[in-house]
Amino acid sequence: MHARITTAGVLAVLWAAAGAGAATANRLPRQAVDTSNISNDDLLCLIAGNCNNSPPTPSTSGPGCSCVKWWQCNDNDITTGNEDGTVTLVDLRMNGACVDDVNDICCENFDLNKPPPTPERIVSMCGQRNELGVGANFQGFNDSQAQFGEFPWMAAVLTRSVDGTGGIPVYVCGASLIHPRFVLTAAHNVQDKQANDLTVRLGEWDFKNPSEPILHQEIGVSQILLHTSYDPKTINYDVALLVLEREAQLGPTVQTICLPTPSQTFDGVRCVSSGWGKNTFGGKYQQILKSIDLPVVNHAVCEGALQSSPRLGLGFSLHRSFMCAGGEPRKDVCTGDGGSPLVCPMPGNPSTYVQVGVVAWGLECGQAGIPGVYASVSEALPWIYMVIQQVGGVNRNRGR
Repeated sequence: MHARITTAGVLAVLWAAAGAGAATANRLPRQAVDTSNISNDDLLCLIAGNCNNSPPTPSTSGPGCSCVKWWQCNDNDITTGNEDGTVTLVDLRMNGACVDDVNDICCENFDLNKPPPTPERIVSMCGQRNELGVGANFQGFNDSQAQFGEFPWMAAVLTRSVDGTGGIPVYVCGASLIHPRFVLTAAHNVQDKQANDLTVRLGEWDFKNPSEPILHQEIGVSQILLHTSYDPKTINYDVALLVLEREAQLGPTVQTICLPTPSQTFDGVRCVSSGWGKNTFGGKYQQILKSIDLPVVNHAVCEGALQSSPRLGLGFSLHRSFMCAGGEPRKDVCTGDGGSPLVCPMPGNPSTYVQVGVVAWGLECGQAGIPGVYASVSEALPWIYMVIQQVGGVNRNRGR
């Protein structure tokens, strides 16, 4: 989420009190991120996607070695595989001299005219996770980074303009594509926004660099629809739908996520959330989309765990519109992840994922025994289906 600068020193969190009352005031919504305090040039290239837009002249990284895009490198000890034209193995551990862009590798034998690979297989079904990545599988990540295109339903909500920043966009929150015209996110992140001030970015991965082999899509928002039972004081039913100005173009890195059925339960199942939020409470925001696997926690068990915290106490009651996941030390979604999806393998079909939660709030991040709290997608399903059918006339099955 930054242009050659560390996010910890660049992004300031806009903490928003969830409402009145001791229990509510102690919740920390995964709220918007204000990027207005970095330079215009840095943020323009970051959000507009034209950082490092220089002529394709490779930089020298050492004797006989130049930094080029991984798809331009023919060194077999760095890039291997791709015999079937699908995924190339890229070993980042041999890429120590090229630190500006994860797509750049130190290479001796390269071809600057070689175009990025075009994935041959395009899956149009919802919930298909690309665990090996799209085009390349990066080996050597050490900070929970996701593969390029691993979560094709992942979206970033941005402002089109911000007063006082010269019209520079600001990252608002995470979201998920549940239909080519509809994005699901947290209501508390967009309750004070106007639709014509927002855009949704799809197919994003590395916010620092625009050099992914498949470019992202950016689409304006025509409507912001908050759940009819959303309460800004308690943030119960913390879900919202963003209606896109046009349909997203589905492809290898942009696909929809499936929705669960009301009868499905996921207690104890290991699921996964993704986002660009902080890696730890008080830590740094993520340049590359992260992936965190978490166990779903039973509602009653989660309520008891939250009551054990002095910040909430025994009088706290977890509303039925919330569900929980996590509670493992140093492993959690965090500040800046608000609105991001929690997805689980579909029962009986583990290769397909369904969205069960929307990142809502938590007590710091990654505390042992204290799960994070998510808006329950199952509880919001009747409203989601109603909106999609009324606004879009859409078949609700399979996330389409």
